[in-house]
Amino acid sequence: MSDLQTLRTALDRELRDATRADPLTALTAIAAVQGEVNARQREAVRAAASSHSWKEIGAALGVSKQAAHQRYAKEWAETLKSELQDQQRVLKAALRAGDRDTATAAASKLDALIEEFKTANRRRS
Repeated sequence: MSDLQTLRTALDRELRDATRADPLTALTAIAAVQGEVNARQREAVRAAASSHSWKEIGAALGVSKQAAHQRYAKEWAETLKSELQDQQRVLKAALRAGDRDTATAAASKLDALIEEFKTANRRRS
């Protein structure tokens, strides 16, 4: 059994036990786990978008490519836009301050974000 399957089985057992012991406490725990799983799913979709099509991503999620795109693409684009703006601010501040190391790191991060956007944009189908 894979590590992920082992963890999934253990989590299922713990949540079932918690539900039997105290359903309200279990609901709180389940909501927290769902939040973490949703965050990891968004990260995985973002990572997959750089090398896989929305059709492939949808298939992995068990939904159509349109459903996957509707659910994740806008949020991903907004997050990417925000990260780009943040790095631009860091770069400008570093250049004004004469901090070459920070400016170089910010420029490198900007390049990586731009490449992520370009690569994922090419794989829209």
